[in-house]
Amino acid sequence: LCKKIMEHIGLNPERLRIEFMSSAEGILFAEVMSEFGNKVKELGPLGKREGMDQKELKSKLAEITKLVPYIKLVKNEKLASRLVNPEEYDKLFTKDEIDRLFSEVISYYIDPEKCQACMTCAKRCPVEAIISAKNQVHVIDQEKCIKCGTCFEVCPPKFGAVTKISGEPVPPPIPEEKRTIVRKSKER
Repeated sequence: LCKKIMEHIGLNPERLRIEFMSSAEGILFAEVMSEFGNKVKELGPLGKREGMDQKELKSKLAEITKLVPYIKLVKNEKLASRLVNPEEYDKLFTKDEIDRLFSEVISYYIDPEKCQACMTCAKRCPVEAIISAKNQVHVIDQEKCIKCGTCFEVCPPKFGAVTKISGEPVPPPIPEEKRTIVRKSKER
């Protein structure tokens, strides 16, 4: 999976190598490390041979790193599978599957018209990505959000304020001064 992701962002996947060996195989370990070290020297500094400047490289790596929790959730079943033959790992994820994984990233959005500031989503968010206050429409901080879907699952059905968005940008959050919820008082 990591090699396919590297390829997706334009890095040479030969920069990553995983070998399995016993701790008693010191000579094999030395050979593998020597061979891999020579390969990395041949490829040069990260991004150079691929034609990326440092700023572009950092940006792409930061973007991918931010999506790691999402990838773990979406591909949990495949990641948990135990394969006997090491060659099977190369075929586990296809290039199309990886491209689709990044082009169809799911985001979550709290509809300001439906949110009743019940605080349920904010309390349950594992990374505290929901900006909330009592009697204020909640907003998901898209930079912090790991796209786990907890907010979507816990939002009370009577509100249904959290929506799942795929393949399109998330609407901008409403300004802070417009987030206050005016509750209708009960008439007697």
